[in-house]
Amino acid sequence: MIKTEKKKPVSTPVVDPDAADQDAMFKLYQERGPMTDVDLERAGISRESQARNAAAVAERIRLSEQVAA
Repeated sequence: MIKTEKKKPVSTPVVDPDAADQDAMFKLYQERGPMTDVDLERAGISRESQARNAAAVAERIRLSEQVAA
């Protein structure tokens, strides 16, 4: 009987969808400036995600502008 080695399953990193949307919203702000909820929705960010993440992105924008000043 031939024994085969059991390979450990490769774990995939857990991606937080809110973190990904926050990054996308921040990058869009940097590229295009302030955007409406409709603009963000067209960019692929749902209104629910916008509502959850708007405060965090606004804080990130505020901090980045303080550093730039």
